[in-house]
Amino acid sequence: MKKGKLIIGIVFLLLGVALVATPLTIERMHAKEVNALEKAFATIEAGDQPETGGSQERKWSEEELAETMKLEIPSIELEQYVLNQTTADNLAIALTQIKADQDPAKDNFSIAGHRGYRGDRFFRQLPEVKPGAEIKLQDKDATYIYEVNNVEIVEPDDIAILENGDNPKITLVTCTLSGKQRVAVTGELTEIVPKS
Repeated sequence: MKKGKLIIGIVFLLLGVALVATPLTIERMHAKEVNALEKAFATIEAGDQPETGGSQERKWSEEELAETMKLEIPSIELEQYVLNQTTADNLAIALTQIKADQDPAKDNFSIAGHRGYRGDRFFRQLPEVKPGAEIKLQDKDATYIYEVNNVEIVEPDDIAILENGDNPKITLVTCTLSGKQRVAVTGELTEIVPKS
């Protein structure tokens, strides 16, 4: 009887260790990919070529980096990269464009991001954004400045928030804490600052 309880206790202990270690291991792998992305950007900014192929960590091509944008929301101290394609791998390391071929100067530029369960990565603080806040989206040509005009909770199948309207705008989307609905932050384009 004691031997059976000991075995059950050991099994539960090992299960607990696995449950704690798994998300930490996944987060560590994602952090390595984020670091690789940041390193590639630093290399490009220094005028050098990014590494390609080789080690297990993902390498970024100049083409991928040229299509990557940067999103800034000063009111919540957010500064994140925006990859041009929404895939599970991309969402694990950065924010992503929801629709292909979006033009921030003309369209409803929509961005998705995980809420993140630790730290301030991704869109963890997005629900704290208030109307009137400033959003900056930077690409290789310009910085697009938006003013937040709406923060709302929507259903996951509400695609109307992604449709283009008469004026260019930005829509940022993440899950609610329960994961059953979405937080949608929208802002109107107020200024385009070309890169010098």
